[in-house]
Amino acid sequence: MSPAAVLTATMPVYLTMLTGALARKFGWLKKESDAGIMTLAIRLLFPCLAVERIVGNPALKNGLQVLLAASLGFGLVVVAMFLCYWVTPLLGLKRGEGARTFALCTSFQNYGFVAIPVTEALFGKPLVGVLFTYTLGVEIAMWTAGVGLLTGFGKAPWRHAINPPVLSILVALGLHYAGVGAYIPTMLHTLMGQLGACAVPLCVILIGASIMDLIGEERFAWGTAVSSAVLRQLVLPWTFLLAGMLLPLGTEMKQILSVQAAMPAAVFTMVLTRHYGGHPPTAMLVIVATTVASIFTAPFAIGFAMRWFGI
Repeated sequence: MSPAAVLTATMPVYLTMLTGALARKFGWLKKESDAGIMTLAIRLLFPCLAVERIVGNPALKNGLQVLLAASLGFGLVVVAMFLCYWVTPLLGLKRGEGARTFALCTSFQNYGFVAIPVTEALFGKPLVGVLFTYTLGVEIAMWTAGVGLLTGFGKAPWRHAINPPVLSILVALGLHYAGVGAYIPTMLHTLMGQLGACAVPLCVILIGASIMDLIGEERFAWGTAVSSAVLRQLVLPWTFLLAGMLLPLGTEMKQILSVQAAMPAAVFTMVLTRHYGGHPPTAMLVIVATTVASIFTAPFAIGFAMRWFGI
């Protein structure tokens, strides 16, 4: 697939993000509405999307591949976190002054609402169901290793790993392997598809608005910003490429890794940083820098990964 084709698939996502940023700037999308929109997306729209894309999905026939996908989601993030924390002294970051926040934010790619439309545009709807199995592992890593990095691993709120997105994916997988898909009425399947389709653009718009909120909050430290972009967009993708080359993965999982490797830092890490005693200025730098960098690097990174995997 040519870089132009990949660019065609990725740019609508970034333009939707830009739309959210402009809506915030012009006052069309108030901060007060964010919590209600996100609650609707997480508790209703995302579960509908998960059920519609997972139940009856022929790409999820192999249960062992599902388990491997979740394990990869967990393992790749934990490896990235270790590498990012290991280099923080070289960047002049100290514990209590942004080192742990830098490692957290740089290691977690935007694995959900930015990756979903890119994955679907490049590889079709069935692969989104495979992507959800990968996100199970990332979610568990976020609430265990991720928050544990900020608070101490004994204080990490592990119970939060059982949240509406995780539960909806687990329930959908249970229904899928129970063979329920053949018995879901077409009307209900269509309804869930229409509701689920609302989740992605709404959340991408909110991501753009959130990034607009972050810009200008703190002094822009170029060293931290550039370091995070280099790690997230150029160095860490090699862990995905090596995993895809060395592990017995199917084509679908290699396609997932091709997209995940190119994603910027997850905006949700700012929420974790603020809530669990991290360093918000560092989180802001990482999120803004990697998102801006990914606009230019993602099309080429995805294309390179696909050629690397021969897909």
